[in-house]
Amino acid sequence: MKKIGAGQQPLVGRITELALYGEALADPGGRGFSIHGPQGVGKSRLADECLHIGASKGWNTVRATATQGASAVPFGALAHIIPAGTTTADVTGVFTGIASEIEGGKKKETLFLVEDIPLLDQSSLIILQRLSDAGKIFLLSTARDGQPAPQDARSLTTGFGFRQVNLKNLDQEGTHHLLESMLDGPVSRRTSYEIYLKSAGNPLFLRELVIAALDARTMHNDGEVWELAPAAQPETTTPHLAELVETRLSALSPPARTLLEAISLCGTITPDSLLSETERDEALLELEAEDLAHVFLDRRRTRIDLTHPVYGEVLQANMPPFKRRRLYLNQAQALTAHGLRRRGDFFRSVAWQVEATGTAETGQLLAAARIAQDTHSYDRAVQLLEAVPQEETDTACLLLLGHCLAQAGRTDEVEAVLVQAQKLAQGDDEILDVAFTRVQNLFWVQGHQAEALQVIEQAARHAHSPSAKFRIRSAEATIRIACGDPQAGLDALGEITYETDNPADVNVLLLSLMYKSPGLTMTGRTAEAVTTAQTAYDVHLRHHDQALYLHPAAQRNGLVFALAEAGRLDEARTVGNQALTELMAARAHVPHVWTALQLARAEWLAGHPRSARHWYAEAIALGRPLGQTLAMRPALCGLAAAAAQIDDDDAAEKALAEAHQYPRVGLFVGEDDLATAWLHAAAGRLEAAREVLVEAALLARDAGVVSSEAALLTDVARLGGPRQVLERITHLARTSDSPFTHARAAYVTELATGDAKALEAVSRSFEEMGADLLAAEASAAAAAGWKRAGETRKATAAANRTDLLAARCEGARTPLLSTAPEPAAALTPRERDIALLTSSGASAQEVADALSISRRTVENHLYNIYGKLGVSTRAELKKALNPKT
Repeated sequence: MKKIGAGQQPLVGRITELALYGEALADPGGRGFSIHGPQGVGKSRLADECLHIGASKGWNTVRATATQGASAVPFGALAHIIPAGTTTADVTGVFTGIASEIEGGKKKETLFLVEDIPLLDQSSLIILQRLSDAGKIFLLSTARDGQPAPQDARSLTTGFGFRQVNLKNLDQEGTHHLLESMLDGPVSRRTSYEIYLKSAGNPLFLRELVIAALDARTMHNDGEVWELAPAAQPETTTPHLAELVETRLSALSPPARTLLEAISLCGTITPDSLLSETERDEALLELEAEDLAHVFLDRRRTRIDLTHPVYGEVLQANMPPFKRRRLYLNQAQALTAHGLRRRGDFFRSVAWQVEATGTAETGQLLAAARIAQDTHSYDRAVQLLEAVPQEETDTACLLLLGHCLAQAGRTDEVEAVLVQAQKLAQGDDEILDVAFTRVQNLFWVQGHQAEALQVIEQAARHAHSPSAKFRIRSAEATIRIACGDPQAGLDALGEITYETDNPADVNVLLLSLMYKSPGLTMTGRTAEAVTTAQTAYDVHLRHHDQALYLHPAAQRNGLVFALAEAGRLDEARTVGNQALTELMAARAHVPHVWTALQLARAEWLAGHPRSARHWYAEAIALGRPLGQTLAMRPALCGLAAAAAQIDDDDAAEKALAEAHQYPRVGLFVGEDDLATAWLHAAAGRLEAAREVLVEAALLARDAGVVSSEAALLTDVARLGGPRQVLERITHLARTSDSPFTHARAAYVTELATGDAKALEAVSRSFEEMGADLLAAEASAAAAAGWKRAGETRKATAAANRTDLLAARCEGARTPLLSTAPEPAAALTPRERDIALLTSSGASAQEVADALSISRRTVENHLYNIYGKLGVSTRAELKKALNPKT
């Protein structure tokens, strides 16, 4: 198991601060650099790095650490650098001795670091002030925000020649990078988000959270990515962290501590129920003064928020059970006494009562559970529903429980709950409700297509009204689409009249729209698919309070799929990341799996195998514990293909072996076999790879899945068989509105003909779409074509462009890239200067004058530059220097 040691932590996210420090150190008038910030933000770590940088530049380095204990002793912090025999009563002697000591170093100047400078004793401050005034030291210091500092300490670190930085906690991206550095490997975005929320980006707290999670085995690495168990919150109670927090809170008065404990447990509290008015006001002032809580008005209520979530976690962990129960009951009773004026008031009162007593009135439990479900608090909803007495449990309660169990990742319990609900169901409507929910679980979670269709067939006997028939037809249609029969599913959905403003059944409508969009994408109708997915999201937002299934952002998965197949890969990436942000905030883990899967496929189409591999790994790591059976095979096969494309055959074969344990999914018919094909290609077995792809393309053709067939046929061409698939992919382009499919067909056509000029046009088309690897390959094929035609300069230009495009492809290795001619040697610094000036419009004489060289020298250099870049005009030169223009 990975352990985070007590040694030096990686320095992440402090580029700006280090740049400012470098400027201060290089400034002839520079006298010091002070680092301020809250506890744990990384002041000491940054100071260490600054000291190291100074030493590498030839500075003599000295370190002193001020402490509360040493502050009572004259020269306590500097004792280690006072020469032996010096009398501390003689300040002048101490100054002379230390000055002599630091000047005796072999290096040029002295960089003097003082940690926690506000705690420095008065005598040490005097000596440092004299050393600084005499220009004998560059003072590097740290100080904690809110730490009282004597005037002499403030004077020592301010004024002319001193610079100061105020460190902030890391943002979400910085937290992610720090985690990956600490754990020495990729970390899932969901995991870094959860730890970011708990740590608030504080590096010290973040480190302790990681240690706690590793010790508790709630975070692990499956060989691809670090993942926090979806049912777990990051552990917080390491001894070191508890000690840090308790030290910070030890001076609080009892009333202030009481308020802080109540806030940590309940979040929103009624202070008047805990303290008298005077005690309350004094406690709030104390918490604000100590920077432990923010107090502000929320309409007519006083709202109190902890300044850092870790304080609350540690307080909760150390709270005795009886005190916990008493606080919950006190706040529930106080909230009820004040009147449940807001929707959240009712929910909190019931939740706190259950926390304290384990029960509540059944109607209240069901109402509170629906609120929890609506806000995607599935674990809380399950807790409330499980508190309902068994004898009072009905079909509606069990349906809600089954849904919330599935969304909370407890998928192995869902079917038993729904079977029980089926036994209790009375009347056609209830029978259909249960059947519809069972279908979602049997198919989408467990991957049991036959059983799901059987439930639909049985439920159809109870479908007498138009609304009921609509539900049955919709349920079967969505399964047909997902099973790889998109046209049959679309035909069934086409018979349904959609009323999006006032639908008869919101949940059936939302699921119909959710799968209609992928069905359209699969059959080559990408423009309509994009519009349908956008409509689905808008309708879900409009009716989110009635929606039982999933989160509105789950509708964006179909949009990512459609945008990617339409050749709008940058947009697909943006939409996918936006969806993930919403899903992580709501802790909607199930749709997160599918969003990661769609993002991975978009990155694969873009030709970014490492990014694709990361997203596939995230889908797998989260999908396993959630029991997302249908997502596993495409994710594992996708990961294997991405790994094979970067020559990691061991990882590819391992993922492929596991993939065979799961059923195929029809959304990506035939694409499972990309992994096998690219493993063959990596080993040089191109004919075997093409055979696999041709068979896979036939599966997609039989299913009518144009999106998969076009991708598979393109790969046949990329691996040496363009003529073999030319006729079929040309036909697909005629039947599809997808610009991506049209570009693929053009690519295959030009690979078959070898037309270098046309291949360059195809390459630019792919580049505009964001399909970098296909763009690089088309450019490589163009370079080879120009070379065969004896067009040396054009071949060189195409080879140079191929090199630039391939650099975006994250180390992808493909046969076409390996056939590209070698790019010309890089320009020398002098050549680049001349090229840039010339491309901006300067004449040869103007360039010569600007660089103080002769015109002939400029002309000779330009001859070499044009040859290296494969260009012959200024316009071509400008484009070669700036490929994006």
